[in-house]
Amino acid sequence: MRGSVIINKNTKGEIMNHQKPILVTAANGHTGLPAARELLSLGFKVRAMVRNKNGAGAVELAKLGAEIFIGDMTDIRDIRLALKGVERAYFCPPFSPNSLFSQVSFIIAAEEAKLEHVVYMTQWLASESHPSIITKKHWLGDQVVKMHKHVNYTIINPGFFAFVYFLTTEAVAQLGVMPSVLKGAASGKVGLNAPPSEDDQGRVIAHILKNPSPHNGKTYRPTGPKEISIVDAAKTFEKVLGRSVTIKEVPEKMFLKAVKSQGVSPFEYSNVRYYMKEFEKNSFSFGGSVTNVVKDITGREPEDFETITRREFAKMPEANRTLPNKIKAIFNFIKTLLTPAPDMVEYEKSAGFPQFENAMEFVQTNDYWKSTHKP
Repeated sequence: MRGSVIINKNTKGEIMNHQKPILVTAANGHTGLPAARELLSLGFKVRAMVRNKNGAGAVELAKLGAEIFIGDMTDIRDIRLALKGVERAYFCPPFSPNSLFSQVSFIIAAEEAKLEHVVYMTQWLASESHPSIITKKHWLGDQVVKMHKHVNYTIINPGFFAFVYFLTTEAVAQLGVMPSVLKGAASGKVGLNAPPSEDDQGRVIAHILKNPSPHNGKTYRPTGPKEISIVDAAKTFEKVLGRSVTIKEVPEKMFLKAVKSQGVSPFEYSNVRYYMKEFEKNSFSFGGSVTNVVKDITGREPEDFETITRREFAKMPEANRTLPNKIKAIFNFIKTLLTPAPDMVEYEKSAGFPQFENAMEFVQTNDYWKSTHKP
């Protein structure tokens, strides 16, 4: 059966005053969930597209009155069904080997449906010659978006999301160590970024969809209020946790062993390892990493890193400093040491990733990218 719909009795509640639902894809995800949440709070009907109806986000949205649509974003038939009766949508391509399939399928379906407006999530690094396969796919999808004839688009291209900083929470909270693959991380001069909270990004997306016409054809980069370094992040962790935190620079081999031992898929860390190099090169700080997007569009000041940290740590069991959690952290550290490092060159070859005859390049050696990412 093609994509299915779960209608909640709250969907027809009085607060839902917008005639047609707004489609939010990846509604279990980092930006889809807060975008759907904000749209519901603004009084709009929301159709939340998910693959898993039992995901925490889908369950929450169903309780709030959203219409849950279960479908596959790589299947244009599901996307067509999800877009029935819809005029506006938020599209966030999945971080997966089939992301380009999803992007092109959505763009085609949106054109067929002649949507009024789409907020489209891309990537700050998107470029045609990047070493990361997912980044090249983002760039290709962006070019297809520009060929549209019927649909108005607003593009969102944030830098490093705030959630990335919390991937080492267990080591930070239990062992007082913040491992970083960035060379020079402890200097405070690399890894510069103004991380936007996922909630702020969701609010930006929702408020664009609330009144899309002023945003037609525009590209926005939501950021936090201040540029921070890895040292600044560690100091914030110290303040929130009430313990000292030492930055420990680790080689890429150890980073790859760690993510493999944690069960991260090879596809994910084959891309993330390149993002770490961009982070080290301060590519997320290029042209100035702080914008007024959140305040200008939502009317609210963006959340600072301490606010984000307190909320994230409150949700994470591994942030609680207990003896069992410390024992678990030590066990996971030993597990990392014993995990064989993956061969990423061999993986990329076996996965059929394109290896360009002309060398691939990071963004700050790409003159076209630099010319399109000025302040």
